[in-house]
Amino acid sequence: METVISQFTNRDCIDVWKINRCTSHVGYILIVWQVLILFYNHTVTSFLMHYLLISFESPVPFYTCGPWSNRQCNIFYRNYTVNKNCIGKQHGAPYCEGLYSTYPEYQYWRFNLVKLNEKHQIAWKICLASGVICILIYLSCFKRERSLKWATYFLAIYPIAAYSVVLTGSLLQKGIVFKFTEALDFDFNEFSKKFRISNIVQRVVYNLGIGSGVTLNLSANSPFRTPCLSNSVICVVICTLFTILTILTTALMTCPYAFVFDDKPETIMKIRMSFLFEKVPRMLYHYERNSFYLITTYSCYTVLGLCTDVMVFYNLLDVAAKRNDKIAKYPGLTCFCGNLVLFLITIPFFNYFGINIFTVSFRRHVITFTIFIAMLECIVFLTWYGVQRFSEDVHFMLGVQPQFCIKTAWILSSILLGYSFCRELDHHLRLTTQLIYGSYTVSVIIGLMILTFIGKIVYAAITKQLRELFQLDPTWGPKTEVLQRSRAMFSVQAMTKEYMYRQYHLKAGILSRQRESNVRNSFN
Repeated sequence: METVISQFTNRDCIDVWKINRCTSHVGYILIVWQVLILFYNHTVTSFLMHYLLISFESPVPFYTCGPWSNRQCNIFYRNYTVNKNCIGKQHGAPYCEGLYSTYPEYQYWRFNLVKLNEKHQIAWKICLASGVICILIYLSCFKRERSLKWATYFLAIYPIAAYSVVLTGSLLQKGIVFKFTEALDFDFNEFSKKFRISNIVQRVVYNLGIGSGVTLNLSANSPFRTPCLSNSVICVVICTLFTILTILTTALMTCPYAFVFDDKPETIMKIRMSFLFEKVPRMLYHYERNSFYLITTYSCYTVLGLCTDVMVFYNLLDVAAKRNDKIAKYPGLTCFCGNLVLFLITIPFFNYFGINIFTVSFRRHVITFTIFIAMLECIVFLTWYGVQRFSEDVHFMLGVQPQFCIKTAWILSSILLGYSFCRELDHHLRLTTQLIYGSYTVSVIIGLMILTFIGKIVYAAITKQLRELFQLDPTWGPKTEVLQRSRAMFSVQAMTKEYMYRQYHLKAGILSRQRESNVRNSFN
């Protein structure tokens, strides 16, 4: 739906919301949201880049105890009594519950990088990794679409190839045969306990990039007759296969660790450790050739984060270039300045406060806001604009009329998204106060949208323009004047008659050529 809307109107996420006056401010809020997503994603990707760089070292820093460690570091391997009492939880000693805090992976992350005891310290190595990412973003965007085209090939293909390598390597490790049935949850025991249809819906929406405005910006540059529906299906298929691949890889990654310590895979995932920076190194430590799989895994994570950085950064530059001639005239300089600003603004987040309060909290609420925007899109562009009129736009643009099942799916999507948003919002409000920053961020942005909407209604009522406020913009549609006139004269009946007329003349021409050919053959 987003692809069709933006391609049909040739408008980005700001202009497409100018379908009427009361929703014209939503596009600007989406730009603010994209900036927040860029800061959040760049912060996480900088730490991932750091882990990728140190994975080449020997020994790997987070597998050994260093100056940042305390006296209990790695006591699980050094103390035979602790090892014997805690393996398989045979004796259930009380110190076994908090044993994870003695792991070197845990202490390297908490006491060295994010500096749990010194909340305002920033590791210079993370700033170096952030600088490397900014250079890569610059190389991917400084010539706009020409450089982005080559970067996209690598950013799309490499994560799939890397996950395939890690999945294949996991199948060759010890313990897979004994633990894979528990890890993959064939009986859906763990899945049934945690299943929430709203959670499934929001993850699908987030993985496909719906509601962020990025799809609208990308599709705005597509030619009018490009087969967007088939391209969208291809993207969904690739995204689905990649999601299945990541789930299988993550599940099998727990098997060697569970086999060594005679534990269950789900118990490992429940340990109160961050997945990317503590659990993944912990599980890969028990792999054969663990350095190779560390490099492959963290390079995959880094490329995924870099892909999001590049796409969001490019979209923001593209939106700015369409509204400022100087930015469009000097793309390389603009890209350099944008990367410099990104580097400087994200530095304060490379500490305990940034990664454990702002980033973790914000991550849980990014999906909730995108669900809200997706629900709002269905309400405005389908219910308000009209499903029949929208389907006629698709028919006019692509020459293919949407079937009844597609129209029904569009209507049901708004209901399902509304349910998912309310359910997930209620779920987040019941969580601990650790997520208060993310809750405040989403609440402020949604509240700003609602207050602006109410302010427009009050102003329109005072100026007696309330009717004009809710009317659809008559100029909303294709920007080209020729296409606007063609759309005004378009009707489904005329399109059907024209199609039948062309088919009739096409068949008549074929029959005529066949008759001429038969006459010549008989004469010869």
